[in-house]
Amino acid sequence: MSVISVVNSIKKLKKMSIFQYSLFVLLMISLQIFVADLVNSFGGVKSSLSYLMLLTIITGSFVLGPAGGLIFALTGGLFLGPFMPMNSELSLMQNSPNWIFRMIIYVFIGSYSGAIMNYLLNTINKLSKITFYHTKTNLPNLKYFENIALTNYSSDAYFANLKFENYEKTKETFGGNYADDFINFFSKGLSDVFGKKNLATVFYLGGGRFGIIFSSSEINSKFKIFFKTVLKKIRKKEIEYFPSMFIGVAKLEGNNIDILQNSEIARRSAKKNLNHYEIYSEEMKTASHKNFDLLCEIPRAIEKKEFYILYHPKIDLYSGKVEGVEALIRWDHPERGAVSPDDFIPHIEQTAMIGKVTEWVLKTALMDLKKMQLQGMDLRVSVNIPLNLLQNPKLTKTIKEYNKKILPLDKLEFEILERGSVDDFKNTAIVMESLKSMGIQFSLDDFGTGNSTLTCVQNLPLDIIKIDRTFVKDIETNRKNKELVRSCINIGRALDKKIVAEGVESEEVIKILKDMGCDCAQGYYFTKPLTYNKFLNWYKTYTDLR
Repeated sequence: MSVISVVNSIKKLKKMSIFQYSLFVLLMISLQIFVADLVNSFGGVKSSLSYLMLLTIITGSFVLGPAGGLIFALTGGLFLGPFMPMNSELSLMQNSPNWIFRMIIYVFIGSYSGAIMNYLLNTINKLSKITFYHTKTNLPNLKYFENIALTNYSSDAYFANLKFENYEKTKETFGGNYADDFINFFSKGLSDVFGKKNLATVFYLGGGRFGIIFSSSEINSKFKIFFKTVLKKIRKKEIEYFPSMFIGVAKLEGNNIDILQNSEIARRSAKKNLNHYEIYSEEMKTASHKNFDLLCEIPRAIEKKEFYILYHPKIDLYSGKVEGVEALIRWDHPERGAVSPDDFIPHIEQTAMIGKVTEWVLKTALMDLKKMQLQGMDLRVSVNIPLNLLQNPKLTKTIKEYNKKILPLDKLEFEILERGSVDDFKNTAIVMESLKSMGIQFSLDDFGTGNSTLTCVQNLPLDIIKIDRTFVKDIETNRKNKELVRSCINIGRALDKKIVAEGVESEEVIKILKDMGCDCAQGYYFTKPLTYNKFLNWYKTYTDLR
């Protein structure tokens, strides 16, 4: 039996109906009559069986408190009182002081034990509230879910793991009280849609995360209601808030910890694939384990030189010249072969290893660029870097060391990955300005796909904006994407930023981009990413044809 089951069973004793109370009182009185008859049969109150009466009194006080203890002490005292012989075999009756004193003892024990039981139950209730419930929302918490008995739920039940992705940022920006207001709002919305009266179905797991238990028949209907009523723009204290969330769903089977882990794997998969929700499968778990294994192999991969760089050129749309190259990391795994960047880069970015990997890419790209310069190639090289890594003082120290080694920092460009969060734009901007004094430029990668696009453009000293390939690749046929790209270019122009379009695959797209005022393009129309030697050959052929 789980801790939650024990606590809930104790609580139910204090929430009995009048009918249940009446049945309990009748049961206790009947037991007391039985004990009295038993005592009489075995020779009167001189028999040690008379102590059984104390059990009925203490049991009554446990359920009904001091009042119950008092009632059953009086009835028990009377049953063993003036009409009960001291010794039935000798027909010797008790004297009054004897049974009256016994009744007084019973009253004391019943009332005192009832008071103790009340105190213990109240203490258990308070500890249960502190341990198993979230204080702000009053919802059962993570500890509660870990201890509940899953047998209380239907066999077709599922568990949903929800996380509001911008909760931490909201808390940092507007304060804890402001963030808590929204958590309370969401908890009410979830409880209204999924809540049940006598069964815990909505949980607050902490950090902007909620858990929901629901049946398979509710997966479409109730989630549609939730998305419609709760996931919408909220205005509070003159601030508009747009909740962003992803949901992982797992079957309510196995143990509680496994369910949490499986739903989290599904949630991360939904986030990666930009789906509202995904349902857990064994394939997800296998992929998750593979990703973890890959992370563990990264230090060895750097040491054994399993990583390599591909270069993807950027073309000036007006002069036709190769304006620069983007350095892209790839992994030639000794057992798995070519590992897709999507299988390891997003996971590296969530660990401290991103600093070491970025340093390797940076050093390799600058060394290659120096060799290109010796062959008369005047290019810039761009390296992807998470936004939060700019706050790491080790990065600035490393770059200053490269400067002493006369590496071409004035031809270096950092492509900021927008998905990397930043705590302090002001200090990040100061770091960027110090690096720009060495000739380094900054571009914002995947412009238009994240939550903080305009915030980054507004608060950081960027030189270049790169429009994501998602919008660019089909602008000749997709009117909405075409207008989005036009808007991005207009924003860039208004802010005096250079514009680079990614994902160019046709000459018609190039013409449209030129008409819109885009500066540079990058994509398979020109070439796929190439190794260093292949890029040199491509560059020579491309420039000769021009």
